[in-house]
Amino acid sequence: MVNILQYREIYRREIKGAFFFFGYEKLLLNNTLEYLIKKYTKSDFRSFNLIYLNGEELNLEGLIGACETLPVFDNKKLIIVKNSFNFSLEVGDKLFNFLDNLADYVILIFLDDDDKIDKKRKFYKYFKKNNLTVEFEKLKGQDVNRFVREYFILKNREIANTDLIYLVEKSGYKSRNLDLNLYDLKNEMDKIFSLAKGKIITREDIDKSISENTDSNIFNFLDALSSKDTSRAIREYAFLRKLNEPSQRILYMIIRQIRLMMLYKNLNELGYKSSEILKKLSISSFEFNKIANFSKNFKLNELYKIHSELLRTDNSLKTTSLSHKVLIEMLIVQITG
Repeated sequence: MVNILQYREIYRREIKGAFFFFGYEKLLLNNTLEYLIKKYTKSDFRSFNLIYLNGEELNLEGLIGACETLPVFDNKKLIIVKNSFNFSLEVGDKLFNFLDNLADYVILIFLDDDDKIDKKRKFYKYFKKNNLTVEFEKLKGQDVNRFVREYFILKNREIANTDLIYLVEKSGYKSRNLDLNLYDLKNEMDKIFSLAKGKIITREDIDKSISENTDSNIFNFLDALSSKDTSRAIREYAFLRKLNEPSQRILYMIIRQIRLMMLYKNLNELGYKSSEILKKLSISSFEFNKIANFSKNFKLNELYKIHSELLRTDNSLKTTSLSHKVLIEMLIVQITG
């Protein structure tokens, strides 16, 4: 089985030869390059041993010439090829034979800066076959929290763990519906730091800084709904309408919330442990804790009745001429009443 290297493996071992760096998180990619530059090239001789090449103008002879020049007063030389797309279209077996026999002092890294490289072509397949592709994926789960925690430490700031989780959730980074990366998350944190008065960042600091988006608002709406807070739920629903959030998606999220509470209460009453229920629900521990708490506000048969009404409303949204706003507001009153 062929594996794609995860970027952390680059930090754990000594490397040599050629690699192909690609993936969504350019901040992680750039941080890894900076780490390699500092590790393998001395600052006094970096102008000799760190070489950047532009793949849009590069040919094979130029690449070979750069690689065959010995490092100056150092054990390694690092060659980084930016904009590798055009170069990847022109090369063939001669390049691959050359890469198979790279000198031990060479670290050669091709970058897919614009995510253009065709993974069906020989260029990408060569690196994948030899386990030399390094993917910088979007972070998930605890890795996101760890990134935020480390950035707080770097900036000499402090935050409670619950507020850190809240920050990540409100940022929208984990949302499948928002195209956000770690640069966006980092910018949000920098904005919080610039506005906060103290070293310790509070939830109030987060709320004052992070701009509203539909995902953070929909979680606020679901929290109000599940807390049976009618006036707040109506108010949060109004915010969603101002953001032009489609009625069908709002209803889908309500249905999902009710189903999660139904499943939680059902499994809990059957005697399942929290860890077992968490695994069956396949949600984050942060969301699981909220579902567990909100479920206390409902009886199981009440949730079943609400779920049936949600399905009827879903059909009405598709078939009736009645106002979507009125239909959903009626639902809110019924659920929170």
